[in-house]
This record gives sequence, structure tokens and C-alpha cells, in this order.
Amino acid sequence: MRNTEPHDRPIKSWRLILPLTLLLLASLACGGFQVRVTPTVTPPSTETPEAQPTSTVEVPTATATSQPAETVTSTVEVAPTAPPVVGLAAGGTAKISAGGGLNVRAQAAKNAKQVGKLNSGAAVTLTGGPTEADGFTWWEVDNGSGVKGWVAAGPANDPWLKPDAPPPPSSGEGSSGGKLVNRPIVVGDRVRVTTQGNQVLTVRDEAGTGGAPKARVVKETEFMVRGGPVRENEMLWWQLEGEKVNGWAAEGQGEDRWLTPVE
Repeated sequence: MRNTEPHDRPIKSWRLILPLTLLLLASLACGGFQVRVTPTVTPPSTETPEAQPTSTVEVPTATATSQPAETVTSTVEVAPTAPPVVGLAAGGTAKISAGGGLNVRAQAAKNAKQVGKLNSGAAVTLTGGPTEADGFTWWEVDNGSGVKGWVAAGPANDPWLKPDAPPPPSSGEGSSGGKLVNRPIVVGDRVRVTTQGNQVLTVRDEAGTGGAPKARVVKETEFMVRGGPVRENEMLWWQLEGEKVNGWAAEGQGEDRWLTPVE
């Protein structure tokens, strides 16, 4: 009997290995051993994300505001009005002192209609005023013969209208009724204007004829002496204080005495 055992073992081994090999090949062909990644589906988050800060630029809103229109005021420099002649007053009388006469106008203005003309020396009644216009002091006058209107009193250094009579006495300025005394003036005296005729005395802002005229005062006006004397232009000057006028005036010249003490 033939011994076949050694030969049978390899055949049996192949019989076992062959089916396994075929199964492996079939599996590989079908992808049986492929690693598959199963995607994991994450459900949407229901959490509300925090609101991120937003940089906001505040833009101011232009509000239309009605602004009042700027008013530009044109200022016209007017020459200082001539100081009035002391003694002129509504209801009183005056004389025209302008050498060439004085125009009478319908209104207190240099461009107003001319309604007449008064000759130098003419007497008038002051029916109105004073009114300041165009750098002059104006008075309403009536000559009693049909000429009525406004006239300018003129500049300080050359008045065109002067009082025709001394003004009535008033407190501190005017005749006090005291007696004139012939002696030198001293500070503290009451003095009276003692010019001749219708002459007026000029009161200035400082001693001397170079001082600016402040007023022209008529005879009988009284003042208190507050300072002086100061010698200027060969005259003695005194500082005077009155009810309406303060300034410097000369005592006199030569034999003419314009200021005299009163007791």
C-alpha cells in the first residue's frame, strides 16, 4: 500500500487557504475593508450670539435757527455844538449880532426853506428852542413884523444872536442883589460880571485866550471863585463855578473890569 500522507498535507492546506484568499479578494473588490468616515451632523446652535458693539458716530443735526440780522449803525461824527450864549431863553428877547444879517428858516436845519432874513441889530422875541441840529443851537424867533422862523445862534467865538437884556436872577448865577466892592478878587469870593453895555464875557476851559470857549455870559451873571489867579496874555484869570457854567475867565483888561467882588 502506497503511503501518500506526506503529499496530502499540502493539498489540504491549499484547500483551506484558497477559499480564504478568494474571500479576501472579493472583499477588497467590494470595498469591504475600506475605512469609511461617517460625517457627524451637528445640529445648528440655538444659542444667540452676543451682539458685537458697533461704533456709532454721532452726527450733529444742523438746526436752522433764525438769527436776527446784524444791524450796522453808521455813526456820523458831528462837530461839537457851539456852547449856547448864557442869557438866551424862550420868552426873552435878543438881537441879531451877525454882521451880514441872519437867515430865518422854516425849521431848525441849515437846509430848511428860508422864510426871511433879519438885519444885524434887529430885535426879536424868542418863541421856542433851543434845538440842536447840524452843529448849531437854534432858536425860534418872531420880529413882530411878520418874520417868524428858526435862526442859528452861531459858533462860540462869534455868536450871531445875543441877549437883548440881562437874564432874570437865578440861584448861583445871576444878580444876588449884593453890593459891588472895589477890591482885589480872592479865592472864595462871589463875583459878578461887570462888562460894559451888551458885551459878554467868555468862559474858557483853561486860563488864557488859547483855552476853548465853553460859554459866553452876559452882564450881572454871578460866580464863585474856586481858583487862581493865573497870569496869561497880560491878564489875570480866575477859575469860576456857576450853576450852569464852570471854567476860567479874565478879570479885566486895562481900565475895564469884567469881574467884580460882591458883598
